[in-house]
Amino acid sequence: MKINKINIKIACFFVAISAISFTSCADDLAELNENPNVIADLPLGLQLTDIQLKAAGAQYEMRRVGLGWASSSVQQLADVNIATNLLPGDKYIDFIDYSYAVFDEYWVNEAKDVIDFVTRSAEDPAAVNYNAIGRIMKVISFHKVTDLYGDIPYSEAGQGYLTNTWFPAYDRQQDIYTSMLNELETAAMQLTASAESPGSQDVIYNGDLTKWKKLSYSLMLRLGLRMSKADPSSSEAWVKKAIAGGVMTQLDDLAKIEHEEGGVESPIGYSFVVDKFMRLSDTFVGWMQENDDPRLELLSWVESGAPHQGLPNGLDPSTLITDGPAGGDLLDYSQVNQDLVQRDSPSMYITYAEVELMLAEAALRGWYTGDAEVHYNKGVHAAMANWSFYGVDAPTTAEVDTYLAANPFDEANGMEMIGEQYWAATFLNPLEAYANWRRVEYPVLTPVNYPGNATGGTIARRMKYPLVEFTINAENVNAAIANQGPNTYTTRVWWDKQ
Repeated sequence: MKINKINIKIACFFVAISAISFTSCADDLAELNENPNVIADLPLGLQLTDIQLKAAGAQYEMRRVGLGWASSSVQQLADVNIATNLLPGDKYIDFIDYSYAVFDEYWVNEAKDVIDFVTRSAEDPAAVNYNAIGRIMKVISFHKVTDLYGDIPYSEAGQGYLTNTWFPAYDRQQDIYTSMLNELETAAMQLTASAESPGSQDVIYNGDLTKWKKLSYSLMLRLGLRMSKADPSSSEAWVKKAIAGGVMTQLDDLAKIEHEEGGVESPIGYSFVVDKFMRLSDTFVGWMQENDDPRLELLSWVESGAPHQGLPNGLDPSTLITDGPAGGDLLDYSQVNQDLVQRDSPSMYITYAEVELMLAEAALRGWYTGDAEVHYNKGVHAAMANWSFYGVDAPTTAEVDTYLAANPFDEANGMEMIGEQYWAATFLNPLEAYANWRRVEYPVLTPVNYPGNATGGTIARRMKYPLVEFTINAENVNAAIANQGPNTYTTRVWWDKQ
């Protein structure tokens, strides 16, 4: 059909003898140059729904990096499988595609869409709330990637279709953090009740702008604290600004995505449905047992009916038989309660529990006048109550009070206690659990040293850039390595200081 149209247009051009016939040919040429597959005016609300769902993570990236590396590296999960190596972070094995997964998925889908949304919404003065929400979503998206890899494309990212920038430069993580914090501040100030709200097309808060403002400042608190070792003065300033702006104050302020079986399914839930070998780590189960934690009965399920028993990290099928505390049958080890990891289970971005624990840390540092113990207790209560969003019965208030009475906050060990509770509160939010552990290194974990591991028997500090970057974007990725350090699992990102 295209050939026929071109022939017609050529004929029109050469036989045109009047202005009218020439105009007709020009119209045909214009029609030929139009892409019939392009949506000329994509509604912002529809695009917002799409980027929010994508920010929850694809099954590919959450299965491989979220569970495969992050949850097992911080010893929430464990695995003995070697042939398929479902959890390379269990033994620090360089199962090559797993470390690339978030990087590969992000630039193909998420980055270009969120950048396009922010750019388009900025052009419409009436879309000020869409733009503010888009800025917050941009931070949610980019900070998970930079926390995993360090220096990444940022200022030129997602610009291929906008500015023909196909080989973006890598920004330094310090500069990325400065920009993300500024984006959050700008977004919080932009949000206004006098402009249109996205309503139900906002699948996080249903257009509740008050909650979006709380989310913006809560993320500012998270990112501010992330810099506590790398840039303490800036960290303190941003933490104070976030608290003054107004962070989350109640359980249902949390930012989450609801999933639907057969629709947009939970990437973590799907992973547990299809992979039956993952077990709760002995480190995690042992910590709950030691403290008589009421979450143990909620999180742990042993298929054989045996007592709760975590699987030690670093075992393989042979050493499971010789060294496994419950013997060589995986059915005797704790799995994650199947009710929590279904295809319709929610995805968490940031919870009220995390915010309260961060406020406890800020108070402990002297950056906030609140009472560290009060916020710690609120954080623990919220972390346990948060499991109700998964459709299960969470520990009761009385049970949590009993737990706190038996394990009271101790200011002398406050940072460790907060770190441990944050680790527990971010179970099934693996990228955040992994990021915060690298910053504070609580709980204290004992690394494994499995034969042939890729880290020299230390817990990985970052994920590796994909090999394809060294072919298609070599100049820029090599500049990042020159700034940050070798492309290895043991190179620390900017905020990850010893």
